[in-house]
Amino acid sequence: MKLSTFAGLAVACLLTSSAAGMALAGSLRATPPPPAPTAYTPPAPETSDLLSVFQPAKDRFEAGGTVHVSARLGHGTMAAGRSAKTFVHLDLEAPEDLRAAEAASTNLSIVIDRSRSMKGQRMQNALAAARGMIARLSDGDTVSVVVYNTQSTVLVPPTTITAQSRSELGLQLRTIEARGHTCISCGVEAGLEQLARGQGAVSRMLLLSDGQANTGVRDVSGFERLAERARQRGVTVSSLGVDVDYDERLLLAVAQASNGRHYFVRDPSGLARVFDEELLSMQRTVAAGVEAVIDLGPGIEVTHVFDRAFTRRGRALVVPFGAFAAGDRKSLLFEVQLPRGGSGLRDVADVTLRYQDLTVEPRQDGECEGSLAVRLTDDPGAVSPLDPLVETRLARAETAAALREANLAFASGDVAGAQAKLERTRGRIRRRKAASANRAPKKNKARIDSAFEDQFSALDGAGRNFEEAAQAAPAAPSSSRAGKASVRQNTDALSGLAL
Repeated sequence: MKLSTFAGLAVACLLTSSAAGMALAGSLRATPPPPAPTAYTPPAPETSDLLSVFQPAKDRFEAGGTVHVSARLGHGTMAAGRSAKTFVHLDLEAPEDLRAAEAASTNLSIVIDRSRSMKGQRMQNALAAARGMIARLSDGDTVSVVVYNTQSTVLVPPTTITAQSRSELGLQLRTIEARGHTCISCGVEAGLEQLARGQGAVSRMLLLSDGQANTGVRDVSGFERLAERARQRGVTVSSLGVDVDYDERLLLAVAQASNGRHYFVRDPSGLARVFDEELLSMQRTVAAGVEAVIDLGPGIEVTHVFDRAFTRRGRALVVPFGAFAAGDRKSLLFEVQLPRGGSGLRDVADVTLRYQDLTVEPRQDGECEGSLAVRLTDDPGAVSPLDPLVETRLARAETAAALREANLAFASGDVAGAQAKLERTRGRIRRRKAASANRAPKKNKARIDSAFEDQFSALDGAGRNFEEAAQAAPAAPSSSRAGKASVRQNTDALSGLAL
C-alpha cells in the first residue's frame, strides 16, 4: 500500500469514528443527531514527509555474537538538496571472555632471514625464538620453517606437531649459516607455498628480516601485492624487523595489507617475546576468515578507505579482517559521497559480516547483518554534527598518517619539518578530542579518552625520538643509529594505531 493511500485511509478512519461517536452520544441524550460533517480530504503529504514521520532513523546498528559489529554513520541527519560526504564506521570485537570450543589448530610458517647481516647472535636469537614457539605449539598443529637470503630454502616442510616431531624440530633448528644477500619476497613466496600444503583453522606467517631487500621484490606496491595473495588464501603475515637497518616500509606494507602486525625488535633478544605474543593470539582465536561485505545504496560512492585493504565486487566493498582472538578489536572507516536528494531517508549501505565460528562444535559459519541510512532534511538546524566515535576513529587515521609522513621527512633529513608535522597533528587531535568530549555518551567516554591518549602518546613519543636523535648526531641525525631506531619505533606505533 502506498504511504499516501495509508495516510488518507487513516484520516477517513478518524472521521468515521468521530461521526459514530457523535451519533451515539446524541441517542443517549435523546436529541436529534447533529448534521453529518462535510466530507474533507486533506491534501496527500509528500512521500518523503511520510518517511520522516513513520520510519525510524537508521544511522547505526549493532549485531553479531562471536564477532560483534557496531556500525554507524558519521552524520545521522544531513542537509537535503545537495551532494555531501559522510563516513561509515564499523567496529568489530570478539568479547574478551570467549573461548574456542577446542583450541584452534594452527598452520604456521616461520620465515627467517639468513643473509650475511644475520650472522652471529641475531641468527642464534631467531632460531631460539623459533624453537621456543615450536615447543609450545599444540599437538596437531602444523609448522614449516623457511630461510632465505638470495633465494629461499625450505628447512622444515609442513610437519604435524607431536611429542616426537617437536623434539626433532628443536634439534634441526640449532645452526644455520648466514650468508648472501636479502630476497625478502623469496621468503614470503616460499612461506605461502608451505602454508598451502599445511592445514589448520588459523594460517599465520611470521616474517623476520634485519636488512634491506636488495634482490627480488623491492618496492612497497610489490609487497602489497604479495600481501594480497596471502590475504586471498586466508593467511595473516606478521612481520618482525630486527635492529635498525631493515626497510620498515616494506615490512609494514606486507603486514598491514594482510591484516597482520608489524613489530620493531630493537634488541634481537626481544624476539622471543614477540613470538610468544603471536602464539597466544593464535591459541585464543575464536573466529577465522572474518569478512565484511558492504553493499552501497543507490548513487552512493566510496571516496576513501582508511588504513585497510579491500576489494570491489560490483557495487559492493569487500573488506577482509582475518582471524579474531578473544579480546581483539578491529575497525573500518571509509568516506562516502551522497548524491543530491530530497528530504527523507536515503539508504547508504547494507552490511553483512561473515566468519567461521570456532566457539561451537562442530564449527559453523557465523553471519550477522544490518542497514544504515541517513536522514536528509530541509531544516538546517536539524543537521547533526560528526558522531564522536567516528571522530575518534578519524583522528586515529590522521595520527597514523602523520607518523608516516613525519618519518619520511625525518629520513630525508628534514628534522624541523618532521617536528612541525607532529605539532600540527597534535593541534588537530586536541580539537577533535574537545569536539568528541562534548558529544560523547557516558558509556563511550572512557573508551574515547583512552583512544586519544594513545594518539598523544604516539605523537609525543615520535617527537622525543626525533629530538634525541638530533641531539645524539646533530650533523646527520637521520642516518645515525638513534635516528634509524626512531623511525622504526614510530612505524611500530602506527601499525598498532591503524588496526
